[in-house]
Amino acid sequence: MTSRDRLWNRTLNRSNSAIMNTFDRTLEDRLPSVADGRWSRGIRIVTRVIIFMVMSKVRKPATQAVSIAFNAHATLHGTAASRTAPDATQGQSRDRTAGPAKEEPASDLYFPLRIKLAVSFSVLVLLMTGVAAWYLVRHENDLLRREAGKRLVSLTENLATNAQDPLLSGNELRLGPVIESTVQDEDVTYAYVMNHEGAILYHSEPGKMTGNNPPEESADPPRGVIEHRKPISVEGVKIGTAVVGMSIGYIQKAIESAIYGVLFLLLGTTAAGIVGIFLLSGYHMKKIERLLHAVVEVGEGHLNARVEAGGNDEIGLLAKHFNTMVSRIETAHGELERTFRETISALAAAVEARDSYTRGHCERVARISERLGLRLGLDRETLDELELAAILHDIGKIGTGEHVLAKTGPLERDERGMMEKHPEVGSRILSSLSLLQKVGVYVRHHHERFDGTGYPDGLKGAAIPLPARIIALADAYDAMRTDRAYRRALSKSETLDRIRADSGTQFDPTLVAAFMEMDKDGVIDRIWSEVP
Repeated sequence: MTSRDRLWNRTLNRSNSAIMNTFDRTLEDRLPSVADGRWSRGIRIVTRVIIFMVMSKVRKPATQAVSIAFNAHATLHGTAASRTAPDATQGQSRDRTAGPAKEEPASDLYFPLRIKLAVSFSVLVLLMTGVAAWYLVRHENDLLRREAGKRLVSLTENLATNAQDPLLSGNELRLGPVIESTVQDEDVTYAYVMNHEGAILYHSEPGKMTGNNPPEESADPPRGVIEHRKPISVEGVKIGTAVVGMSIGYIQKAIESAIYGVLFLLLGTTAAGIVGIFLLSGYHMKKIERLLHAVVEVGEGHLNARVEAGGNDEIGLLAKHFNTMVSRIETAHGELERTFRETISALAAAVEARDSYTRGHCERVARISERLGLRLGLDRETLDELELAAILHDIGKIGTGEHVLAKTGPLERDERGMMEKHPEVGSRILSSLSLLQKVGVYVRHHHERFDGTGYPDGLKGAAIPLPARIIALADAYDAMRTDRAYRRALSKSETLDRIRADSGTQFDPTLVAAFMEMDKDGVIDRIWSEVP
């Protein structure tokens, strides 16, 4: 932890303590019954939680602000900043000696926006309700104290008026009924009358009467009691003082009852607010969740994803623009794919144009390979790659001389070596494109044999990629069925017999069995009739 962090933590702790001390003093001044009662601990705990949540929200931006200010100070004052922040400079020197700092991994925790909104608004509702409750309790406390003060003044004035005649006549015993009538209410704690010298002539508590001798000092009213004094005068001459002490216990009871009601209101309002926030956030978040689901689908390649664009708010407008964007992406993707396939077909046609005997060969091999892969249960992505590899399986012949391609007799050793290079050449051409790397692998191995005697790598059995084994079978079938410069085409029956004979040596037996089933179903004949 750097010196800046320690300074910031101390500042937060001091601020927290100052806020709590101010709160405690306010609580004791305004609501003494609450401060001394059983609700004191609970209210303080809730207040500390709220302060902690607020400080937590403030901490990050404040820390960033302090860091920016500190860095600016360091930039302006140079070495002076280094002296005030030794931990930071030492850390930087250690970083330079230890090498580049590693980036902290990003957090994988996921908090739904619904929860964030609900919690944020719930805290806001709690704070607003708490402030309202605090104001109501304060207002009721002030109101009750004012009303109690008015009543105390009235009782004291009545006592002063009724005590005037007994004081003038000097009959102190007549003060007893007057005092007793004053303290007959439960909220009146005591009442007494003093003479002009301050001696207590009659007190509602007999032990506190001093007779004609004034007390040495005037005692303050006891805790929880408010007192009022009214001079008793006759024609401007003071002859005594009436004093009434009233307990504020009923005010405390009323405040406690108010606290019960306010807390019930606080909890009820907060609970209702939280439930309402969750319901409202859930209602609005459904639109965002649908939009998020559609974005994920588009990211996974499903360009037919759309969002129901309901409502005239920002989310509805965003959904409309999202649908428009995806539609344009889908159109552009279709055009790009069509252009890509046309380019692939043009490459295949360029290869076939060099050899008139193989016209239509690549397209037939592609169709046979795709249907065979479909029968074997390959997924759509692999089928697309298989079809492209079948179309481009002879693209490496671009680098083969025409005298070799068009030779009518047997090939010489060097000519055969040149011909057997075309899978590698085709693989290098295709593998240079990131979208066709797998296709390049299949093209490289389409002349491997199941028994391991093929070329260029001599792979055997399952080591040969399945799409390459499929292309090898479809390529051999179509090659035997078409005229070549060095021989005439074989009949269908002769071709099928040779494929059966080479099952397990040149071809995968499983593929041979599937191919024969396709022939029985008439699939091969339909492909040959469609692509002459």
